[in-house]
Amino acid sequence: MFVKQLDLKYEVMHLVYIDEKLEKFTNTVMKQAANKRMKILKELEENRQRMLEQKELQFLEDAYISIQRELRNIQKEKGEMISRAMMESKKKLLQKREEIIQQVFDDVEKGLRKFVESPEYYPFLIKTIKESCQVVGEGEIIISLNKRDEILLNRIKKELKLNAQYKIESADIIGGCKVFNKTRNMLLDNSLLTKMQQQRDEFLEISGLTIYS
Repeated sequence: MFVKQLDLKYEVMHLVYIDEKLEKFTNTVMKQAANKRMKILKELEENRQRMLEQKELQFLEDAYISIQRELRNIQKEKGEMISRAMMESKKKLLQKREEIIQQVFDDVEKGLRKFVESPEYYPFLIKTIKESCQVVGEGEIIISLNKRDEILLNRIKKELKLNAQYKIESADIIGGCKVFNKTRNMLLDNSLLTKMQQQRDEFLEISGLTIYS
């Protein structure tokens, strides 16, 4: 509303300025015409009058074109300002949404790290390893665990009695496991880190909060 008021005020001031210039021009021409009427012959009056009218019409036409040009410039500038403001607002909104999502999944990660320290984690890990091995099928199996789960390795081997090779991941996968069937060249990633990342991607897709360039 404030921008519209400024635009209207500018247009009014510009029109007043044009009116004043037109009035001054007309007064000057009329005074010159009055002086010339007294000096020129009667037969030239009609020609002079036509020339005067043509000049007045040309002046009015030029003034109209000038006004229209200025109005177009104003509209263009206003449109560009609105477009920039909308783009900036959208960018800030998407950034804020991304910050909120990041905070949510930071809290999720904290919860997962707390979970792997709890008594409930070991039964979960055993179940995850069993189910993952069933999915990849028989063959030369390699089971990868998180670094912190190395202390559980002997206990896991005794309980599961799997014909498999165990290894410790160099990267932090939080918890869970990765199972690779070397014979079938099949990898199943059931690490908690990957599951969390998948949940984040699904959440972004469902909620439409992905930031587009």
